[in-house]
Amino acid sequence: PSSFGSKGEHVIVHALEAMFHTSTIPLDAIRPLDIKKFTHSFLVPYVATRAIAHQLNVSVAEAHTILLESRQAGIRLHPALDSDEELDRICRS
Repeated sequence: PSSFGSKGEHVIVHALEAMFHTSTIPLDAIRPLDIKKFTHSFLVPYVATRAIAHQLNVSVAEAHTILLESRQAGIRLHPALDSDEELDRICRS
C-alpha cells in the first residue's frame, strides 16, 4: 500500500493483470520471487511512484519519498473493504 492505500493497490494490481499476461513474464528473471510477490513488491510501488510523480509534477525520487511518507495515511484513508462497491466495479471492468 501507499498513499493510495489498500484500495489503490488493488486497482493497480487489477490494471497490471489486465495489461500483462503473467504467463509472458520470464519467471527466471524474478526468482526467488513468485509473480504475486514480484507484483506487490516491485510493480505496484513503481506504478504508484510514477503516478504520484505525474499527479504532483515532481521527480520520481521525490514521489518515492512521498509514497513512503504517506503510507499510513493511505492505509487509513483508502482501505480495501470487503463490501467496497466502488472497488468491485473497478475490478469488474
